[in-house]
Amino acid sequence: MATISKKFVDINPNFNAHPISGDVPIIKNEDAIKQSVKNIVLTIRGEKPFRPFFGSSVSNSLFENFGLSEIDTITSNIEDALSAYEPRIRVTDIDVLDDVDANALEFNINYTIVGIPLNPQSLNLVLERV
Repeated sequence: MATISKKFVDINPNFNAHPISGDVPIIKNEDAIKQSVKNIVLTIRGEKPFRPFFGSSVSNSLFENFGLSEIDTITSNIEDALSAYEPRIRVTDIDVLDDVDANALEFNINYTIVGIPLNPQSLNLVLERV
């Protein structure tokens, strides 16, 4: 079993009240960081008041023609956003797969958590045009 040298705690973004205590539940360690990474990648730059550069411009790429240069741009946008707004992780690899027929982008973000000696973590996100 891995020893944890740091504890990371965030509020559950669903804000569902605990059935017994009535408190907002918390999420801890790797689940908290995974939720934070997801929020950073899916937040559109300029969407958050008073923080115009928070987030990434990944959603804007859904309507672009896909090629190697566009995938490189998406990867660097994600890396820049995560390095700026999530200091608890170090990104090791980002894989971007485009599904032109389904009008979707699939991201597989691999990272390690700073301060917690766990196995490398992974987050898989799929963005679809609506």
